[in-house]
Amino acid sequence: MLENPYAIEELPACDIDLIIPTRVYELDSNIRLAKEAIATMEARLHEMEVDRNGMLKRAKELSITDDGSYKIIEIPVYAKKKVDVEKLKKLEPERYKQILGNIRARIQDKINAEIDKAEVFISQADVKSCIRDKAILAMVIPEPTEPIGYEVSVVRR
Repeated sequence: MLENPYAIEELPACDIDLIIPTRVYELDSNIRLAKEAIATMEARLHEMEVDRNGMLKRAKELSITDDGSYKIIEIPVYAKKKVDVEKLKKLEPERYKQILGNIRARIQDKINAEIDKAEVFISQADVKSCIRDKAILAMVIPEPTEPIGYEVSVVRR
């Protein structure tokens, strides 16, 4: 019988493996610090954007758009293209009906999917809005008895 070529060979423990809990704790600490740094950077970015907008407003008020090194210019920004429905109706009435049919079919598919989902999944809020009896609620919304997974946490000994 052939061995599974995709099986992972378990290697013997080495010195670095003996401190895995410490390494995981240090990684958790670094992750926490990185998240704090991201929050700090986002706050600083917001401050810089507010400063920039204030300076641009002030430059516009004082009509100062050029300082020799740099020049402030306004570049037009256009809205996204939109379908002119009235022209579409006039120029291509058959295509217009076809497009509406496609849109209706897509919406109907979404509605059917939601209805199918509702038959097997009902939120607790929907049930609680209709049923007030706590005994019945306890029967139809039972407490979970088995964990669906585990969250790993490393704590100091």
